[in-house]
Formats: sequence, structure tokens, C-alpha cells
Amino acid sequence: MHVLVPYLATYGLRPFQGFFPDLLWRVDAAAKTAYLTFDDGPTEELTDDLLDLLAQYDAQATHFLVGAHAEVHPGRTRALVSAGHHVGNHTYTHVDPWSVSTERLQQELNRTTRCLKDLTQTRIRALRPPYGHPTGALRQWCAERTQRMVMWDVMPGDYLKTATAARVARFVIRHVRPGSVIVLHDNPICEDVTLPALATILETLTAEGWSFDAL
Repeated sequence: MHVLVPYLATYGLRPFQGFFPDLLWRVDAAAKTAYLTFDDGPTEELTDDLLDLLAQYDAQATHFLVGAHAEVHPGRTRALVSAGHHVGNHTYTHVDPWSVSTERLQQELNRTTRCLKDLTQTRIRALRPPYGHPTGALRQWCAERTQRMVMWDVMPGDYLKTATAARVARFVIRHVRPGSVIVLHDNPICEDVTLPALATILETLTAEGWSFDAL
């Protein structure tokens, strides 16, 4: 079943995307441009290495940060923006929007927005719901604050227990298309998978003429 998760997460939702035009699944692009995103950071284990690796290929990305992690790692949060990357809201404690009250969710989102804005002195324009779980209240919150809820076009499953770097890289390389929003994770549980997978993705796709931009 775990082997099927990336396919289901990547292709299973595509028939329903048109019903949610306010959610960003893929950028309208004709050129070989893809959009790397990283959830859950910043972390001591991965963020610095991710920055170094992305810099080697002049690749920009969007990092959806957990507010509590950003507060623990203010220097790393600022370093992401200083390197030209964008940061977005991933709630304050990575709560599941489907399992908490609207009031709790709004508190988490508001606190994270303030935290990231104060640390980076930039406007926070994007949000990704933990576990990819949007709600009506979350969509309304985004609309009222001009934050775009970002989902994905390619989900290789680097967080799965069965994931390997080779499998994750191969999935992204095979299924990326112009404008794809790709989900990876800045999370210690993915440390041995995400970094080597990203190295292969960047090396292979850059050689094929792809570029990587931030949302």
C-alpha cells in the first residue's frame, strides 16, 4: 500500500482540483519550471544542508514553516529568506485542521503569520495545511488575509517509512511537468531520504533544462 501512496496522492486528487480554484495545485507554466516546497522546518538536522544543496543549483524553493520551529531557529528562518527562498505558514504546532476547532486553528495560523513576519520582515503570502487537510474555515481565513493555500502536483512520499532516496527521486523525475508543485519535507524522519533524493532530482532535472522557482 505504501508504494501506492505517492501515485494516489499525486493523481487521485487531480479530478477534484477544478472544484477548488482558490487552492493552488500547479502553476500555469509552459517552460520547464518546477516549484519545490518543503514542509515542517526549520530544523537543525536538515535546513542548513537543504540551503547548501539548493544554492549549488541556483534553485529557489518555498518552505512551509511550523511556527514553533521558526521561533526555536530564528537564524535559520532568516537564512531561508536571505538566500532568496519564500516562507509560508504551516500552523504553529502542526495541528491537523480536520481534528481541531476553528478557533484553535485560527489561533495557530495567526500566531505563525506574526512570528514569520516579525522574523523575516516579509509579508506571508502562502499557507499549506498540515497533512494536506483543507477546511472551509481555513479557505475563508486565507481569503480574508490574502494568503494562498498551496497544495501539490507531485507528492513522492519522502516521509513514508518505506521511502528510499532512489524511489523518491525517480518518482519526481518521472512525474514532474511544467509548473509542478513538488512536496518534500524538512523533517528529521526524512533526513536519510530527502537530501540524497533532492541531490539526484536537482542534478538530473537541471541537466535536462529545468529550473526551480519559489511560489
